[in-house]
Amino acid sequence: MPKLFFPLLLLLCAYVPLQAQTIKVTGTVVSATGHPVSGATIHQKGGSAGAIAADDGSFSIDVRRTKNPILIVTAIGYESTEIKAEETPLKIVLKETSKGLEDVVVVGYGTTRKKDLTGAVASVPMRDADKVPVIGTDQMLEGQVPGVQVTQSQSQPGGTVFSIRIRGTNSINSSSEPLYVVDGFAGADITTINPSDVQSIDILKDASATAIYGSRGANGVVIITTRRGRVGRSLTIEAYTGEQQVTKEYKMMNAQQYGNFLITLQTQQNQLNNTNIPPPYTQAQVNAMGAGTNWQNQIFRVAPVSNMSVGLSGGTEDSKYYLGLNYFDQQGIIIGSDYKRGIVHFNLDQYMGKVHVAVSSQASYGYQDAPTVNTSGGGTTPSVLWDAVRFSPILPVRDSTGAYTYVNGPGPIVSPIGNPVAYANEAQDGNYGLRAFTNVFADYELLRGLHLRSTFGVDYLNGGERKFVPTDLYVAAANGGSASQSSTQNYTWLNENTITYDREFNRIHAINVVGGFTFQHWYQKSFSEGITNLSTNAEGSNNLGVGTPGTPASSYQDNVLSSYFGRLNYRLMDKYLFTFTMRADGSSRFGANNKWGYFPSGAFAWRLSEEPFIRRIKKISDLKLRTSYGVTGNQEIGDYQSLSAYSNNAYSLGGTPTPVVGISPSNIPNPSLSWESTAAFDAGLDLGLWNNRVTFTGDFYYKKTSNLLLNVSIPQTSGYSSILENSGAVQNEGFEFGINSRNIETHKVKWSTYLNFSTNRNKVLSLGSNQQIYAGDLSSSIFPSATFKSGILLVGKPIGSFYGYVFNGIWQTSQQIAESGTKQAVQPGDPIYKDLNGDSLINGSDRTIIGHALPKFTYGMTNTITYGRFTLNVFIQGVYGNNIFDENLYEVQNGSNNFNRLAYIGTESWTGPGTSNTLPRVSSVLRRSMGVTSDVIKNGSYLRFKTVTLSYELPLPKMTAVFKSASVYATVQNLATITSYPGYDPEVNSFPTSNALSLGTDYNAYPNYRTYLVGVRFGF
Repeated sequence: MPKLFFPLLLLLCAYVPLQAQTIKVTGTVVSATGHPVSGATIHQKGGSAGAIAADDGSFSIDVRRTKNPILIVTAIGYESTEIKAEETPLKIVLKETSKGLEDVVVVGYGTTRKKDLTGAVASVPMRDADKVPVIGTDQMLEGQVPGVQVTQSQSQPGGTVFSIRIRGTNSINSSSEPLYVVDGFAGADITTINPSDVQSIDILKDASATAIYGSRGANGVVIITTRRGRVGRSLTIEAYTGEQQVTKEYKMMNAQQYGNFLITLQTQQNQLNNTNIPPPYTQAQVNAMGAGTNWQNQIFRVAPVSNMSVGLSGGTEDSKYYLGLNYFDQQGIIIGSDYKRGIVHFNLDQYMGKVHVAVSSQASYGYQDAPTVNTSGGGTTPSVLWDAVRFSPILPVRDSTGAYTYVNGPGPIVSPIGNPVAYANEAQDGNYGLRAFTNVFADYELLRGLHLRSTFGVDYLNGGERKFVPTDLYVAAANGGSASQSSTQNYTWLNENTITYDREFNRIHAINVVGGFTFQHWYQKSFSEGITNLSTNAEGSNNLGVGTPGTPASSYQDNVLSSYFGRLNYRLMDKYLFTFTMRADGSSRFGANNKWGYFPSGAFAWRLSEEPFIRRIKKISDLKLRTSYGVTGNQEIGDYQSLSAYSNNAYSLGGTPTPVVGISPSNIPNPSLSWESTAAFDAGLDLGLWNNRVTFTGDFYYKKTSNLLLNVSIPQTSGYSSILENSGAVQNEGFEFGINSRNIETHKVKWSTYLNFSTNRNKVLSLGSNQQIYAGDLSSSIFPSATFKSGILLVGKPIGSFYGYVFNGIWQTSQQIAESGTKQAVQPGDPIYKDLNGDSLINGSDRTIIGHALPKFTYGMTNTITYGRFTLNVFIQGVYGNNIFDENLYEVQNGSNNFNRLAYIGTESWTGPGTSNTLPRVSSVLRRSMGVTSDVIKNGSYLRFKTVTLSYELPLPKMTAVFKSASVYATVQNLATITSYPGYDPEVNSFPTSNALSLGTDYNAYPNYRTYLVGVRFGF
């Protein structure tokens, strides 16, 4: 980060306003109650001068000397005003609107006043966004909006994965992630957006709001608007630095405990197998071992993180620009997991009479060092994180010669895995990505209120990965080392053309009509090549000619979406609000018989607060009832699913040694394949009390998704086992509310609270011709040849239901086993599983639903307290009622290969009758052989103190006109988590968001971390 300060110093030195014949105008901007209005914008009418009020409401502006200079003052939540510029100090009093109701909300293909909304649209509170630093834009949504569940399933730098669900999980085989729209570009990627460049985030939740996006609106829509230029000149600089550390470690056995464990393990195995194999260590050797190596300490580190953002804004009434620069550097709490990212963001608005031309553009480059932290790690597939947990504490990181310890041991009682420290330091796995995004529109006002707009945008990603495993690592023993390169190119272009008519008639009627057509085309191609049996390590992955080549792979795919849409908003007497929407989508992804789909919606809202009988109730400042119904779709099924597909096959022909490669059909085409359709009903209430000092928004919703894409079983005589069809249905219903309260508002003390709460009940209504569908993946390391799944889909039950055996204690004696009549081959110290059908056998017929991955409710609360110049912001969030399938327990407790164990296993496991009824003997492997069992399904509920920030506003703006604002802050993220979950962190899912049915699974996920930051913000 120090390298950045010299260019910034040059930038600051160059930032000197040009001198002209001006007058200096100073003053303060206050509300009607005398409170300062920080952030108010002051600019000269017809000129370029502009300023922003500081936290105490003060401002200073150089105004061009004219005959009658006028200042225009605006602020969110206040009516704009004009005042004559004078050299004497001004006191500008702004009149409050019905607080927040005049705020503009971005909806699909337009904007509207908050008070005119008929659908369920929520805005992420941005008033405190500059007080709470976040690492990624996804993080800005977490716990901020009712009905929106954000789960940080992986925490690896550069690969942090957030799963976002808006009002539940809608699909089984398709994605349930929302559509992202950035500056009008639908389908944009938000992972490379600098949070400091975000102006607003609006979330469309019900069908009335999302139907304008048709076949992509079923999962909700997140609309992000980035910062644009303002009249005048301003420069903002934000920088923070800090460190990150793992919040929790597994308490594994030390060397002496592990030595005793191995003696006990071998002794039990001898008794069970009637053998006399000596333990790997004598008791005397174990007694002399001490603590040994803590392998987690060897791979975890206190990792620095830093960020710097610069925002430059300026222009005149006719031309405005915004330039954002960002550099982010995160070392990662696991050695070798560094990530660096640079972003350049530029927006331009040009007004030429009735023509408005605007450009939104961004370029970003990121590089990620990624030590293998994978859900299938183990054995010959290394995992830096999980191998550190499992490696023997008896062995050192390096041997007496200084070389890395090669392999875990001693064998055969201890399973072989490679040295995780050696792998993290010597192997290479680098991911890079260059993304360029540009969206340009031209808006022409044909007549008063009639606008024609045409937009063209491009989103391009060039990414790749380079891997290298040297020959001296244990994992290379099987293939002599390896190296590979891969590249991916994604290219999307979008053209949209709309016409909008917005007029008010006689102050009674108001209409807003928008219609248009769009065309979007996606391309993706990839290539990969690798080698093994390296002749040298000197080339790394730079020369793929130094080994035995593997089979290269490449792919190409594309799809198009063509659409027509229209929406009518009608407002009668400012209190009766109607919205009607229709969209038609034609997608290349679906069958020839169903290329086009139609998605209508309608909504009505009644502003009761405008009725005389409500106006008489002085406590009520706003009251609105809303209801809506509509149909939206989901086309996220992948490309070419309706067509005949072919796969490569290699076979020997005529005894020749070189295989012949051919192709064969791999599926049955379905020309009737169509989109999933979600019909949704919403009823909502918006309430404001005491001049909106307390506001409440509540919604009840019901959604039914039909025509689910399912693989339906067909007779084997067809040559195939299944065909992809539209069959089945899922429902989601729930209640959500948000409360915003300004608890204290005095000149010196302010305290506001925002609380949101959401419930969702998911239920499978139909599975077509299937009675049930087994779903949910497992770790291929623990279950390498599993024929079962972690969960099940059943009519009447929710998606994400875990399916397995019910744990019922420990077999204590041989007599107990004999008296039970069980036909299962068990020994004392093995776990007991319930025989649900009473046939004395334990088999697949005894499995049942043993947990649910989806929570019963989620919540979040933010408290902001200001005292003088100090502001304390505390954000907590949590979930309740969900379960986690903790696959880690198969290896760190009993029932798996002979790796290191949790420390309590040595003292709390069963060693004889009556010693334990919860943990089996250390030599028992029955749990793993059974598969999914209830004793590894854990409570995933948690309450987290997510962010605590203390900031102080420096008095620099009062001391010099150079500064418009100045503050310093200290932040702790993930300060504390209250949970009973035994793993690293309860906010987890080891499988990607594209795997819709593998929910709530924890195996070897990159741990969450606690972050300590100190930072500064300056406005000039």
